Amino acid sequence: MPEGPEIFLASRAAHAAVANQPITLELLHPALKQKARALRGASIARVHARSKAMLTEFSSGVVLYSHNQLYGEWVVHKAGEALLKRQVRLVVRTAQHQVVLYSATDFAWLQVGQEHAHPYIAKLGPEVLDAAVNADHIAKRLAQFPRRVIADALLDQHVLAGLGNYLRADILFVARIAPLRKIGSLSAADLLRVGKACKRLTQRSVERAGVTRPWAQYIATRSGLGYEASRFYAFDREGAPCWDCAAPIARVTQGGRGLFFCPRCQGSSA
Repeated sequence: MPEGPEIFLASRAAHAAVANQPITLELLHPALKQKARALRGASIARVHARSKAMLTEFSSGVVLYSHNQLYGEWVVHKAGEALLKRQVRLVVRTAQHQVVLYSATDFAWLQVGQEHAHPYIAKLGPEVLDAAVNADHIAKRLAQFPRRVIADALLDQHVLAGLGNYLRADILFVARIAPLRKIGSLSAADLLRVGKACKRLTQRSVERAGVTRPWAQYIATRSGLGYEASRFYAFDREGAPCWDCAAPIARVTQGGRGLFFCPRCQGSSA
């Protein structure tokens, strides 16, 4: 499932392609077709993200909520370019672009100013990518859940919005926190390190399209390991040597998902 940075980048690309210009709109999913007539002649004022949801705001005051779930994807095509051979849910066409939503099934029509009332958005915690949310805010938010395992809390959108599996693994690696520790066992300094890593790595992922490590492309070229093997600190590196201490990266299953960490740098105790 795409994480917060990927949805943020998709919303930014879609906004740049279609906002505040004449459009033609093709609504193909049954849940979307009900608004086809009401949106005739409307333009798109804004496309933005909230955690892992996209919000498309029309000039008529209607907002389309969409969640990619596992398989959905927003793609910006050039005008006239062939679409992908996937289920097309909607197409927004301008003179230069086609913005297409593929495969998603979670939609809702909302009103501008009422987005917060949607059940998914209403339960979201602070947005890590929000410039108003700093490391101290994140640390204090995590401290409100002392009985939670830190690795679980970082995936819970109610606790913090926008993080996912690769980010939680690398955030905990950078913060040098054992992933199965209870939040209540962590010091204020520990939680502040987590907060700082949250901000730094999510912003880096936005800037470098899903890369959490600095100089990943340079390292990939010099090491011969390849780009995919070099872009993360710990995520998806089971058995590979830790970048810092050379111990094998470990993997456990937590909450039905793989959790990657360095037992030597982070420790492994709960």
